[in-house]
Amino acid sequence: MIAQAKPTISLIDKSFKQDFSRNFQLTIRIASDGFSFVIFSPEKQRFVGLENYSFNALDDEYQLAAMLDEIMMKQPWIAYPYQQVKILIDNLSAVIVPNPLFEEKEKGSYLAFAQAFHDNSRIVSDPLKTADATLVYYLSNILAAKIKDLWANAVIRHLSSAFIESILIGNKNLQHDPMVFVHVRNKAFDMLVLADQKLKFYNTFRFNTKEDFIYFLLFAMEQQHLNPEKTIVQFSGAIESGYEIYTICERYIRHIQFEKRNKNFDYSYVLETMPWHHHSLLFNTFQCEL
Repeated sequence: MIAQAKPTISLIDKSFKQDFSRNFQLTIRIASDGFSFVIFSPEKQRFVGLENYSFNALDDEYQLAAMLDEIMMKQPWIAYPYQQVKILIDNLSAVIVPNPLFEEKEKGSYLAFAQAFHDNSRIVSDPLKTADATLVYYLSNILAAKIKDLWANAVIRHLSSAFIESILIGNKNLQHDPMVFVHVRNKAFDMLVLADQKLKFYNTFRFNTKEDFIYFLLFAMEQQHLNPEKTIVQFSGAIESGYEIYTICERYIRHIQFEKRNKNFDYSYVLETMPWHHHSLLFNTFQCEL
């Protein structure tokens, strides 16, 4: 039996009228250990809501689909028709391929090279226009069917696609030295190196301890010839000052910062209390070409 789903964050502006959901856009993160929902008003170019659910990681896709159903029963407005629905699949079963090397018919081979085979799953590819690359990943057939059942018009993309494109778009007119961007997930982190406004490196690392975390981060920086005494490392996701992984990073990396609020949009006052960088990726997805 799965645990009950309860919101850890529920910040909804009164301007969001459930009966007029078609006037809003919805972005949803679906992970084995939680869901997040962000509501956006395209008319006002304003974010008006965030709701987040966290629970112990579920390995069974049927249980994950059942958890979605449970949330919809409690919050039926989430499954209402929206102007646009974008789903971000948060799993670790993805690989990035530069477009000059990519062939659609070979996408299964690319994935098999880096990932174990996933039964009852389909192989999906996300075009990354800004990165001139393609992300290939496994998507559970059970989860895909549940998504289409709940949101027939949903656009499904991988979380890593949103991370890569949001960083490239957000920095396309900025001139700065090579910089490292790290998005922390559950027992994993995405790392991107940006130099000359171009993607120079991207990978996802699994970790169990804080020592694993700093080892992979410093090793990748060394391979990219980046000096931890000089290079800025920007964090987003499941990290905060005082966390073990943050504390150990402070020992070895001089310039650490958290991602700041995207100034291209407006935000409801109800969102002022949330730690911005924890959920910044969902908000930044609205400027991505996905």
